[in-house]
Amino acid sequence: MRRAGSSRRRRSARSASGCAPSGAEVVVRRLTFLLEGVPVALHDSYFPADLAADTAIEQPHLIRGGAHAVIEDPAGPNRHIARSVDEISGRMPTPDEARTLSMPPGVPVFRILRTVYDSDGQPVEVQDSVAAGDRHTFCFEVDMG
Repeated sequence: MRRAGSSRRRRSARSASGCAPSGAEVVVRRLTFLLEGVPVALHDSYFPADLAADTAIEQPHLIRGGAHAVIEDPAGPNRHIARSVDEISGRMPTPDEARTLSMPPGVPVFRILRTVYDSDGQPVEVQDSVAAGDRHTFCFEVDMG
């Protein structure tokens, strides 16, 4: 279960560094991920405004199939999602994050900054997530062949 919201704003260097040029307009989708009614992660996605214009990405509701289905829709932006680059770091939560995620004192969060690229190498989304450290496990598989 998730709560969703969407808005437009000018891109700031801190929040959407790979998504759009500085000062360009982006569409921001904010989600709170819940597990059995408990918030476990905060997730902000930033999309170039020209990509998200007149699509479900601009709407403040959950998207059937997710934002990537909208981006790849032949009747919409029609961009093929090809890869992402993830940066994961651990830190202590801000007071607001700890409150929103109902975290006990002393529990760290993971920050996951993911930049999603299309097959032309253009960024189509920057995801900035904060996940409660005591409620997440990450598993990576690397093909070495």
